[in-house]
Amino acid sequence: MKLGGLTLRNLLHLLVTLLVFWLGNEYFHEYIAISDTKTLILATILMFVISFLYGLLLTVSFVSIVVGIGCLTTPLLILASLVLTPIKLWLLDRYLPGFEIHGFWTYVILSVVLSIFTVKVKSWSRTDRNS
Repeated sequence: MKLGGLTLRNLLHLLVTLLVFWLGNEYFHEYIAISDTKTLILATILMFVISFLYGLLLTVSFVSIVVGIGCLTTPLLILASLVLTPIKLWLLDRYLPGFEIHGFWTYVILSVVLSIFTVKVKSWSRTDRNS
């Protein structure tokens, strides 16, 4: 279902990321510190934009398999997806003032939580399309 160019799945992905960041800030403030609502929203949008661009690259890579180029790029992009979430979090921590993540294990746990909920959102949107 489209919602003004933004799919429902993308909107759910944004909301889940926002919720995970907010809950982390509220209940685990010693590990995740977000200074204000503006920073929370900006961090969520930046995570979404980076994920969207990566998805675009992955799609182009799969399409280019027909040409033969994708045989080289697709495995690299799939491997990169395993480390993409921690890298996105590190970039936000490093370059977004007011967004701080403390400790290696916080990156790991936050990456796993975001991945689990993102997969859930994708599976919900697939079951909605099949209904």
